[in-house]
Amino acid sequence: MRFDAAIIGGGAAGNMAAWLLAKKGYRVVVLEKKGSIGKEVCGGLVSHRVLEMSKTEAVLNEIKGAYVYFPDGREICIGGDKTHAYVIDRQKFDFELAERAMAEGAIYKLKFAVKKISDDRIEGKEDIKFDYLIGADGTLSTVAKQFDMGSIEYINAVQGEAKIHADEDFVRVYINKSIAPGFFSWIIPDGEKARIGLGSSEKKLKQKIDNFAKMLNAEIKNVKGGIIPASIRKFFKHNVALIGDAAGQVKATSGGGIYASLLAANIMAENFPDFKKYEDEFMRKFGREIKKTILARKIFLKFDNEDFNYIADYIEKEVEIINRYGDIDYQAKVAKEIVKRHPAIAFYLLKKVIWR
Repeated sequence: MRFDAAIIGGGAAGNMAAWLLAKKGYRVVVLEKKGSIGKEVCGGLVSHRVLEMSKTEAVLNEIKGAYVYFPDGREICIGGDKTHAYVIDRQKFDFELAERAMAEGAIYKLKFAVKKISDDRIEGKEDIKFDYLIGADGTLSTVAKQFDMGSIEYINAVQGEAKIHADEDFVRVYINKSIAPGFFSWIIPDGEKARIGLGSSEKKLKQKIDNFAKMLNAEIKNVKGGIIPASIRKFFKHNVALIGDAAGQVKATSGGGIYASLLAANIMAENFPDFKKYEDEFMRKFGREIKKTILARKIFLKFDNEDFNYIADYIEKEVEIINRYGDIDYQAKVAKEIVKRHPAIAFYLLKKVIWR
């Protein structure tokens, strides 16, 4: 059988694309190398937009705000007035999307190791013929490498779970180079336990997560590693397109990519098989936001702990503005509002970029 679309990768991006394309009547196959759907390393913190697009029933907890901790010991509370985000069961979430795709006729082939890809054929435990290929196969995408669609920068991450005393309505974020150099560490309550993790520009994270656990006096179990894209690749070439982490559709400041993946899947399905329109519309709707987070991360990497404490002074003054404009999907808006009120921050950031 020849398929209109072959999708490599059964994560959120691949499953959403499969569901929407199958719903439109296309013959779709999803090839997943794992033996089951939904075993991703993910904080699982999403906005109301994700719930609306996915119609998921995988919500475990509602988050009303965040406690942010800085190197000088300061704790700044953001939010608290309403629900700002939701914690989802990522395995259930991915499986829900896959079930909907299958209900619309999409075919799933698990434990499918891709051996070779040509212009219209995938070789594995069987040969799959396709008209269009969609790479939803993560940050280290085989599809991207095969078709020379560009390299990508990434953040190493590790996460586990623990029983820990914490306010279930708030996440906790630690911005401190001694804990998580090049990114941050987090505690996300999911109702019964907490997801505890960190990201870093460094590669060996076992000692980092062990030190973080010791600081929290927590016993972290089921620790798994992952990688988070921090730049963008080409979205398409001829009859091949990338989506989700494979394309770098992730906010480089927070590592969040579920909303961007679902948005990309919707845009792709609306314009299929015109991948140029898919790229153009995604970049218009969300690409500029991602580019801003990539720039912000480049600045962030030049910061030391004294710089974080300096920025904390302004965050402390503008908690009300953050609460008013804060949005986990569109983060640039709140940064813009704070800089408008405090131009000194812009000069400070510029100095860091030029002289470091």
